Amino acid sequence: MFSTRSWMLVLIAALLFWSTAARADDDDPVQRGKKLSEWIELLQNGKTIRQRTAGLLVVQLIGPRKSRKVTPALIAALRENTEDTIRSGAARALGEIASKARVEDDIPIDKISNALAASLRSDKKPAVRRAAARALGEMKGRAIKAVDELALALKDADPGTRTEAASALRQIGKDADEALTDLQTALKNAKLERLTRIHCAHALGRIGKAEAVPALKDVLADAKNHAALRRACAEALGRLGQKAAESVPALAAALTAKDSDVNLRRAAAESLDRMGSDAGAALPALRMALKDEDQFVRSLSLHTISHLGRDLGDDRKPVIDGILAAMDDNVLEVRITAIAALGNLGTEGLGDRSKAAVTRLTAATRDPQKAISEAAKVALKKLQGSP
Repeated sequence: MFSTRSWMLVLIAALLFWSTAARADDDDPVQRGKKLSEWIELLQNGKTIRQRTAGLLVVQLIGPRKSRKVTPALIAALRENTEDTIRSGAARALGEIASKARVEDDIPIDKISNALAASLRSDKKPAVRRAAARALGEMKGRAIKAVDELALALKDADPGTRTEAASALRQIGKDADEALTDLQTALKNAKLERLTRIHCAHALGRIGKAEAVPALKDVLADAKNHAALRRACAEALGRLGQKAAESVPALAAALTAKDSDVNLRRAAAESLDRMGSDAGAALPALRMALKDEDQFVRSLSLHTISHLGRDLGDDRKPVIDGILAAMDDNVLEVRITAIAALGNLGTEGLGDRSKAAVTRLTAATRDPQKAISEAAKVALKKLQGSP
């Protein structure tokens, strides 16, 4: 007879066998009457494109959380499948898997990134290269090791691939700093498609390096460039904030130029607002913008001026008078912003126009519109408490 110890050993061995068998079964789940391994075989070697597409869709549906075989199968399909539509689909599937992966999923992110980068570099079909670049963009910071390949793809012969590569670098953001030089070169290349250049501008803004300011400033300043591209450059400069202080004159020119459309003017005004006290050189343009036909441009200009305080200099009187005039604006939000600007400037910023400002604000505390009266009370309290 077996001893108790012998029975325990037999029991443990049986449990290990059953658990191994269970893991094997779990790693080959059944979907629509077929095991995963059968769907993978269809994905790779199906006789028709319809069969391979069905294999791709089911493998993706099962997903890597149900089986560790899914990701390697998709990587193999991306690298080896003879159908470019399947390779494109595999790229998209891998991008989705990597972008949604959780730490506990144990997804081989680096292997996915490397496979996508390889396809971006060497696949002969533009559609596959586009899909690979788009997938890397969906991965965002997880695709940092593919930045060099994405930068190289900015020179791809296919316009769509160039655009997707620029978009991916934009999504990767600050981690794409190794592509800084290539992004600047592409941004300045007037022969490239507009959307690629727009993505490059935004990517440079998100990377956040001051080295990008000259290129962004020059493209913004060139009135021959499309308004959407110039707007992207203005927004990127605003994202850089005080690092882009040298671009203030270019932003001021875009704010007031006759050929600037409303979206460009808004972007210029918002970016100047982000410059804080460094926007002082734009004061004449900001004063003009107080009469802009667009309410958002007027409000943003008022808010920017409120940062400048003692930097108003010789423009103090006309600027304050412009703010006082804005208290009569036909748009409520602009009136409230003008009132807030007076309070934010403080007595030092208002200078010898403090008395006129207090008089107008005191009258505004009796305004029948509660939003106006309350804003005036807050502004007066600030002035009373300022040195």
